[in-house]
Amino acid sequence: MSSKTRYGILAAVITGAAIASYLYLQPDDRVQQILASEGHRATQPQSQSPASAQPGSSQQVVELAVQYLERYGETITEPATQARLYNERRALLEQHPETGGQLFDDAVETAFPELYSDIMALMANLDTYNQWLDNHELRLQALPALQRETELWQQREAIFGALASQIWAEEESYLEEKSQVFQQKVAHLEDANELQLTELAHQLQTSAEEVYGGDMTQQFAGSGALGHALFSMDSVQHQLQQLPSEQRQQAINNLRQQLGYSEAAVERMAKQDQMREEKWQKGKAYMVERDALSQRLSGEALDAALSALREEHFGMAATTIAREEEQGFHRFERPRKYGVN
Repeated sequence: MSSKTRYGILAAVITGAAIASYLYLQPDDRVQQILASEGHRATQPQSQSPASAQPGSSQQVVELAVQYLERYGETITEPATQARLYNERRALLEQHPETGGQLFDDAVETAFPELYSDIMALMANLDTYNQWLDNHELRLQALPALQRETELWQQREAIFGALASQIWAEEESYLEEKSQVFQQKVAHLEDANELQLTELAHQLQTSAEEVYGGDMTQQFAGSGALGHALFSMDSVQHQLQQLPSEQRQQAINNLRQQLGYSEAAVERMAKQDQMREEKWQKGKAYMVERDALSQRLSGEALDAALSALREEHFGMAATTIAREEEQGFHRFERPRKYGVN
């Protein structure tokens, strides 16, 4: 799936450019109010960042609330701006799996009490939307671009209703323009097999910062889009394919760290890589046996043998594999891209 489709939520990050015509409370005034209520002075520097403060502490809630007000307060009444908080929530959950959810809730309620319910409802809908993307990733990949876009918009409207058009209003114009500029800047990296992996990652990151800006690039990294772009490059895949399995995984881990992934994220994604590797090994064995059966059998005998073979290799996923094959999609005939699929 393209970076645009798989990471559709990033479009929402960009769409809050317009200044809202009214606010329930001016951000600067709200910041002062929050700090005063906690016994802080607005001009007093904080000794700890939100990441270093005790997870779930009152101090961390206040610091995060102030950050959210400063970043999003001017346009927080717009659904597109509210959607930008989704990556903030994901980052907190990654840093603090046990307490990040409650910490985010408390910070949002402190910063935007009058919009708290709306924002929480939007976060829940974004969870639903991204889960749908995960569940349908392979099928969406196989669709023609126009059909894929149609399904995406149908799902967005089913989940978000009228808000969908506001959240993704600028997707086609702004993001496409930026995407084209970015692709032009990194096109030469596709075939740059002479460059080391670390240099490819550095040039990709530098290009992203030039096109999208530093803050946006950090959100790209946090969401996985920058890593997806890196590991989708032919030059990167060419070098990874030459490495033994253990060295390849270590190289992938190092590249993710270079892009700014946390240690917890690198460890979690390495486990996902291992699961993908096991699935690919099963898939290769299945395809070899499948081809052999196709050469010996036909008709109902072949259908029955393939059904049994799918059950043997994939268990509960056998039905999904069968449905994909009926539609002409064979997932294990796709190009293998380490770090992506």
